Amino acid sequence: MTFIDSGGRRVTTESAYLTADVLKRPNLTVATGVQVTRVVFDQTQGKTPRAVGVRFMDAKGTAYEVTAQREVVLS
Repeated sequence: MTFIDSGGRRVTTESAYLTADVLKRPNLTVATGVQVTRVVFDQTQGKTPRAVGVRFMDAKGTAYEVTAQREVVLS
């Protein structure tokens, strides 16, 4: 199913959900053009491992590691 916005453009997931208001939220970072190399887990003994961050590389090969306070979303 395809949706067309009022400007005659096809609505994508990005344009539908990542509006300007959403992108300026201080608790959201959107990284494009990067490759996740590892999902970081908190492996407290006796508990189910929980994703708490990711390691990723940008197009130049610079590596980063970030952590989340609530949830990790990869797409």
